[in-house]
Amino acid sequence: MPIKIKEISVCHGNKVVDNTPYLEHFKKQGKDVEHFLHDVIGRDKRYLFDSEEDNSLTYGILAAKDVLKKTGYSGSDMDLIVFCSQLPEYIAPPCCMHIHHAIGGKSECICYDMNVNCAGMTIALEQVSKYMSVTPSVNKALIVGCDYINMTVDPNSEYTYGHYGDASCAYVLEKTEEPCGLIDSVYDMKSEEHNNILFPGCGFSKLFKVKDPAELRLRWIPFDSNVPKTATEGIIKILKRNNLQVSDVKMFCLSQYVYKNIEIIREILGVEASQSLYIGDEYGYTGTTSPFIVLYEAIERGMVKRGDKIVFWTVGAGAENITVLYQY
Repeated sequence: MPIKIKEISVCHGNKVVDNTPYLEHFKKQGKDVEHFLHDVIGRDKRYLFDSEEDNSLTYGILAAKDVLKKTGYSGSDMDLIVFCSQLPEYIAPPCCMHIHHAIGGKSECICYDMNVNCAGMTIALEQVSKYMSVTPSVNKALIVGCDYINMTVDPNSEYTYGHYGDASCAYVLEKTEEPCGLIDSVYDMKSEEHNNILFPGCGFSKLFKVKDPAELRLRWIPFDSNVPKTATEGIIKILKRNNLQVSDVKMFCLSQYVYKNIEIIREILGVEASQSLYIGDEYGYTGTTSPFIVLYEAIERGMVKRGDKIVFWTVGAGAENITVLYQY
């Protein structure tokens, strides 16, 4: 049963911030991070929330309402709602319930939150597509994602501070008779580094016991594993077993966390820049939404059209790599 991405929407923070305040911030600490932030990580500016009332849920609702408006559907048309976030505003009740209420969802609707960190929305595409294909009663699904990573980072760490942007994304999946949808997927777990990225740094069991709030911050140790190597192996595997070449893929929607990784992936695979749009210099890194913001921008710019083959690749903390082959 083909499952298509009917529409996709992106909502980002209204505050635009370039690298200047971050460079000055670290200069006061005796650190020159300009090359690292601009050339390695690949940041020029980022969109940030500009109000204390903004968070992953409020922006998730904005994206959900916008994508429904684009489809012409109402909240009551959705048979399934999934919210993806590594830091949802609430864990009880799950944020999907707040979204369900905000869009006027129906009572006969499956709702759940999914936390696979940065891999969340990509895994949701694969998992929900498979579930819909074998479930007669689920014909339309709303997938919403937003990560508010900026609130977690340590301002003394150049490995995280200044890297992130605030943006939500939502897409609607629906059953169709068109030749499109999920083709294949590949997972690769690198759990040796499961302690490299921890939030809260102290663990939830110590949440109300810590004396220093800094212990709650995101604890980050740089990856030792070769991320581009893992990504290219997954991409090569999925293309080979589907008898495809790199040239058959219209767009590689890759994790936007580190620009240098994308450069290496391009070089290894022979992928053109026009096949692997980079938007991390504009949006910052947005976590779970980043591969889908690439797709959104590629569609908006006329770089992807119906029938084109797309590859999604991203990696979540831990580390969990997923590669998805999809026909748009």
